[in-house]
Amino acid sequence: MGVYSGIAQDNVTINSCKATLQTLTVTGGARMAVTAAAAAGSNQATATALAEGLNVVSAADGAKGVRLPTAVAGATVIVKNTAAGALLIYPATGAAINAISANGSYSITNLTSTMLVASSATQWYSVPLVAS
Repeated sequence: MGVYSGIAQDNVTINSCKATLQTLTVTGGARMAVTAAAAAGSNQATATALAEGLNVVSAADGAKGVRLPTAVAGATVIVKNTAAGALLIYPATGAAINAISANGSYSITNLTSTMLVASSATQWYSVPLVAS
């Protein structure tokens, strides 16, 4: 527990500090959820729903897709396409990915990944990752 004196409100200057440090050990900790999903459907309504975290997607064939969860600023979804075909990624109803119109699909090729980050309740932006 520390004792502080002489703290200036605007510049946060500490003139003196007495503290006793204790060892803090952290084990485990929060981890990103990892979900396996199979692409399905042929439009936004019938595409497989994804969750936040890492989604490892199979069965993509250029016509099947997945749907992002409802956007919340700061939400992050990573999509890994393990299939031989391209994967269509749809936002939740009323939202958009990058500069694609609302409800439109974003496509990633086979054996690639992308990270999608929501900036608002209706907008997702992609961060392309390296093919693997």
